[in-house]
Amino acid sequence: MKKIILVSVLLVSLCAAVFASGASETGAAKDAWPKKTIQVIVPFNPGGDTDFNARAYATRLGEILGQNVVIVNMAGNGGATGATQVKNAAPDGYTVLFYHTALLVNELSGTTNFGIEAFEFAAVAAKNPGNVIAVSANSPYKTLKDLIEASKTASPQLTFAANMGATTYVQGTMLNKVGAKMNLVDFGGSSERIAALLGGHVTAIPNPLGPSIPYLESGEWRALALLEEERNPIFPNVPTAIEQGYDIANPIYYFFAFPKGTDQAIVNKFADALETINGEAAYQESIMKTYKQNPYFAKTADALKLMQEQVEEHQAIKHLL
Repeated sequence: MKKIILVSVLLVSLCAAVFASGASETGAAKDAWPKKTIQVIVPFNPGGDTDFNARAYATRLGEILGQNVVIVNMAGNGGATGATQVKNAAPDGYTVLFYHTALLVNELSGTTNFGIEAFEFAAVAAKNPGNVIAVSANSPYKTLKDLIEASKTASPQLTFAANMGATTYVQGTMLNKVGAKMNLVDFGGSSERIAALLGGHVTAIPNPLGPSIPYLESGEWRALALLEEERNPIFPNVPTAIEQGYDIANPIYYFFAFPKGTDQAIVNKFADALETINGEAAYQESIMKTYKQNPYFAKTADALKLMQEQVEEHQAIKHLL
């Protein structure tokens, strides 16, 4: 009987030691990290919405975490180049992806062979207030219907700038699905599409409302439609595509994610810092002033759940890719 009791005590002690060791290692990882510069990979060029939203967090992240947080722009292949770089990076907490729901389009279109399962999500940290379909102010098209109807018979074909394999390409295919006959031309990310429209190289572009605001306010552009379910109160005169009779709505969520296998304690520490920034007045004032954007935040498990829901919704447009 004494031997049985002794063995039981030893087993309990061993289990407790193992549990304590595991908890200690997790705590140690959290406390020790970060020890060096953290790279945030943005899979588009500077000057666009993704780059802006990443930089809106970067400086304060460095202050909170005690190490430099640098933005590395790695454009290419509709965002897939940067996403692949992070997927293949060491899961040590020093390489982070800042991207958006175009990741799902990359996978559905065959541009990549991976999706959300390749990452550990820290947070969905921003939401695009809506993409607009815009034309130059001297364009003859005053409404979305004008553009769609003209595209059916235009020669040469009207052009629509898109980022092939990414969200704006989906928006172009949705436009053609509802009756347009636009030539979808690959112009890259937001900053490249802006340059294309300003230079008169394309008929129309889809672009996030934020970086489009200066051109809408200056009168250089005309917004034909907002690709959201409801009008944006900041620009209440821009009608949605839906209210004009065209079922095109495509919300975009921006997220921070680490390579799969990154210690959860590191992910949580990073997420805590993001949450702090998201609640600060300076951050909120910055995104409202620059992009007329309200704060949005979903942390770790909630972020993953949101992205899983987006995967299901994007399955409905797979046939368009």
